[in-house]
Amino acid sequence: QQAGLSTTTHDGKTPATGLPIVPANSRNVANPAGPEKQSMNTLVDPSVADNTVASGNGDPQRFVDAVWPQAADAAQTLGVPAHFLVAQAALETGWGKSELRTADGQPTYNLFNIKAGKKWRGATVAAQTMEYDNGVAQVRTEHFRAYDSYAEAFQDYAHLVQQSPRYAAALGQGEASGFAKALQSGGYATDPAYADKLTKLINGSTLRRTLLASAR
Repeated sequence: QQAGLSTTTHDGKTPATGLPIVPANSRNVANPAGPEKQSMNTLVDPSVADNTVASGNGDPQRFVDAVWPQAADAAQTLGVPAHFLVAQAALETGWGKSELRTADGQPTYNLFNIKAGKKWRGATVAAQTMEYDNGVAQVRTEHFRAYDSYAEAFQDYAHLVQQSPRYAAALGQGEASGFAKALQSGGYATDPAYADKLTKLINGSTLRRTLLASAR
């Protein structure tokens, strides 16, 4: 499967699932009810213009150039290589092609598809998401966090991983498979193949070539 088109789940408090797939309504909703989660879901219709932004538009080089500085800062906080986070953001968004937009077409900068929750006090955007529940795929409408920048998105992601005991094993990981498995075992994704996909993307030739081209 193409990066960013897999079904998974993740959260700030409880295991979640699934990449936002289509805008569910025409407005942003602050502080929605429901569990605080994040999610990476199956992209039902990658062609939906309102669900994409042009940070990478599916182009690995543009995507890496857009997010590398912020990824490097967050990676330092977590004690992991920066390209691990770039790869995870690429997996979640299909190299930027499937980033969420707000109803009026503005970017949310939510590269990790973190869901809003009762404790979230920022802007949100509603989208339909396909998630696995006991192995069964289900389409749901969820609210996702909207940020003002990629820096804010990476900071929020780093805070989530660093502060949650469930992801403790991911901290300081130098091995791609160890990092990916730690996230999945902590409940970051419901897709049983999530760790495998992330590991392959981290170690894959596409990311390697892109980083070499950028001399990072």
